[in-house]
Amino acid sequence: MTDTTYEIWVRGLVPDSVLPELGDVAVTVQPAGTVLYGSLADQAELFGLLARLRAFGLELVEVRRAPERDVG
Repeated sequence: MTDTTYEIWVRGLVPDSVLPELGDVAVTVQPAGTVLYGSLADQAELFGLLARLRAFGLELVEVRRAPERDVG
C-alpha cells in the first residue's frame, strides 16, 4: 500500500508550538491561511491529523488529494 499525499488548508496561521504535534507535514503560509502538505498512510492517519487540528481550534477550510508528483 502506498501513501497518499494531501493538501490540508486551514484558516490563519498555525502556531509554531502546534507544528510538532501535526507530524511530518510541510507547512506553507499563504495569504488566506496555511497549507499543510504531507503523505499519509491511510484514512485513519488522515482522520487523526484532522482531529488534532480540531483539538487545537484550527478552522479547516479544505482537504484534497494532491496530484502525484513524478520523481526522477
